[in-house]
Amino acid sequence: MTHLVEWDAPSRRRAEEDWEPPSRRVGRMLGELMLAAGLVLVLFAAYATYGKAWRIESEQNALAGELDRSWAASAGRPVEGQPMARIHIPKLGRQWAVVEGVSQADLRKGPGHYPRTAQPGQIGNVAIAGHRISSVFWDVDRLDRGDVIVAETRTGWFVYRVVRQRLVLPRQVEVIAPSPGRPGEAPRKAMLTLTTCNPKFQNWQRLVVHAELVREQAKSRGRPAELKGHP
Repeated sequence: MTHLVEWDAPSRRRAEEDWEPPSRRVGRMLGELMLAAGLVLVLFAAYATYGKAWRIESEQNALAGELDRSWAASAGRPVEGQPMARIHIPKLGRQWAVVEGVSQADLRKGPGHYPRTAQPGQIGNVAIAGHRISSVFWDVDRLDRGDVIVAETRTGWFVYRVVRQRLVLPRQVEVIAPSPGRPGEAPRKAMLTLTTCNPKFQNWQRLVVHAELVREQAKSRGRPAELKGHP
């Protein structure tokens, strides 16, 4: 048997105030879902920007020590995933140990050297890739013509100066050719090329910085003047 309960006036008013039309309820639920999804995207972006940056900084600390030990032991050419050189960019106040290789595993450690491209100081193109995050190539768009990039090896310093910055599509791999932009042509200059994603937080372009070797200096002569005041 169903019992009917007679509501008093205050109870009826509260029930009417609590009642919500189905359309409004659906709209409220969708709004809450969108807010939650937005929060997830914000957290993901924060991890992509700062979480990866922190991890690479940690990897760089380990690589710096590994690189110094390999130089002290006069180790030969590094295998993929191992540090092979160090680059310094005074304008950005940054330096990185560069690993051999450009796989995702390699680039999680910092900048990576494209295999089969030139070594620092050689005629040809030293091609180096890096993620566009705060701990790697975030600010390379600030480099202008004439700015310095110094490559450091076990035996020497190689001072390059920026000659060009450009934006290309990912398929334009000729930018890392021995003669950048002219695949198949024999190189005549010693070049260094940095590549990274563009725009920031996206990857539908590549930002490319080309530099030419202007001089080299033996390690026995100390640090080059271009790194004065640079760590």
